[in-house]
Amino acid sequence: MKTFLQDRSLTAATLTAALGLSSVLIAFTPAEARITFKAPSVGVPGRRVAGAARDSQCLADTGSKRLTAIMPQANVGLTTVANPVLLFYVPKTSTQAGLELVILDENKNNVVTKQSYKPSGKAGVVSIPLTTASLEVGKQYRWSFSVICNPKARSHDRVVEGAIKRIQPEAQLTTQLKNASPQQVAHVYAQAGIWQDSIATLASLLTSRPNDPELKADWEALLRTQGAELAEVVSAPLLQGEEAPQLKSRR
Repeated sequence: MKTFLQDRSLTAATLTAALGLSSVLIAFTPAEARITFKAPSVGVPGRRVAGAARDSQCLADTGSKRLTAIMPQANVGLTTVANPVLLFYVPKTSTQAGLELVILDENKNNVVTKQSYKPSGKAGVVSIPLTTASLEVGKQYRWSFSVICNPKARSHDRVVEGAIKRIQPEAQLTTQLKNASPQQVAHVYAQAGIWQDSIATLASLLTSRPNDPELKADWEALLRTQGAELAEVVSAPLLQGEEAPQLKSRR
């Protein structure tokens, strides 16, 4: 059986050198976990799944899955870019609901930026790019993402919280990324413990190729390694275009 790497017309020796991995040289079937996230030794308090609803005015379907942050169990995602993409599962919401991403400094003393969105009402995984501010290398930031039920009663919000840190990629990692195909890029980031860039790369590829069995297998494997909360939303659709939240204001 051809391996995933052989299917990409690359020799095993070349890819082993490029990726610095031997574990990727395995036979592929869609059910196999071919991507491995090596979590770095960092972690912060956070909330990956929003609390239970106090009322039903915010959610059009109160039986749907809860708001979930697509982040590691350590509640912090590393990135190498100034304007990363964060991912969330957003349940089906009412037309009156709003979405808000808030980026704060590490100590939560200062708001770096806020981005507000109008949800489409569709349930699914959404990609939220940080467009109104740039992260600095070496700094860790805290974020919160909310479904706003009532702007005058923010205590009713559904909220998830976590952290993100921008790092400077080492020269070896940069070389590996240059030599990798787009799908292999997700593997390289995952092996390096850079969750945010790995999951965003996979989401982008899967959005453009939704029926690709290899991408589906990678997506499922990466989410399932991080616990039952992410396993719950592994089959949720990735929303794009008009079905995705629309940026409505910048502050």
